[in-house]
Amino acid sequence: MAQANKKKPGAGFALTTMQFVFSKLGPIFPDFFAMRAYNMWFTTHRFNAPAIEQQYMKKAACSTINITGIDVAVYSWGEGKPVLFIHGWSGRGTQVAPYVDLLVNNGYRVISYDAPAHGKTPGKQTSILQVYDVIHALDEIYGGFHASITHSFGGMLLAYAMQYGFRTDKAVCICPPANIDSILDNFQRTLAIPDRVIERMKQRLFTMYGLGLKQRISTTENVRSIDIPALIIHDKNDEDIDWHDGEAVAEAWPGAEFVLTQGLGHRRVLRDENTINRAINFIKR
Repeated sequence: MAQANKKKPGAGFALTTMQFVFSKLGPIFPDFFAMRAYNMWFTTHRFNAPAIEQQYMKKAACSTINITGIDVAVYSWGEGKPVLFIHGWSGRGTQVAPYVDLLVNNGYRVISYDAPAHGKTPGKQTSILQVYDVIHALDEIYGGFHASITHSFGGMLLAYAMQYGFRTDKAVCICPPANIDSILDNFQRTLAIPDRVIERMKQRLFTMYGLGLKQRISTTENVRSIDIPALIIHDKNDEDIDWHDGEAVAEAWPGAEFVLTQGLGHRRVLRDENTINRAINFIKR
């Protein structure tokens, strides 16, 4: 799941404290901390948008769509064939800002949104199933997406949505996770959750959503039957989602191109000039 572009004050101390609590008390009270971890798994974090995103938010045509009682923020720039941006976990629709002018100048309309519990959209928790409802609604409103650009968790979401009827002519997936295991591994590592606790958390997760959850939302499994051109970009220094995940997605996706960058990490690669140019050229091609 996507992490912060900019840490909130005190975030480092809060994380260190959480790691200490999980590592020391988790083995003693595994059931309690498994429940705590389960709730945190669905909880998002909001981070301040940088100046460029605030600038492009002001330029956007802003609207809302109501999804299961939640007014989801939607952004639109330009006119022409629609291109959808799908942000990652704890991300924002305005993270597409560096792509907007190039896409608009090439005759595309850029559509993005803040998922439930993200950006300007209300809520504290969400799931891939709830965000899928947003993608489905946008497909009904704008339909016929010429391309989709995703970051991190957004790649998993796109692959899942396409199994249930969402259509796009091309896909650019930046740092996609291969499956839920890689996300859970990062979650466990980030919070220093003991194995005993994470296993009980997984038991609760699969009890609530079914043993087939892993298969249903696996990016590598879902892309095997997708027949559209895809560009997968991943950075070798990604500390959130290992670059081998992106490589695995590209290998599973028939005909997909894989580009490995270096020195950009999980977030900077999204706004890197070379990444942007590769994505735009691929969409235009």
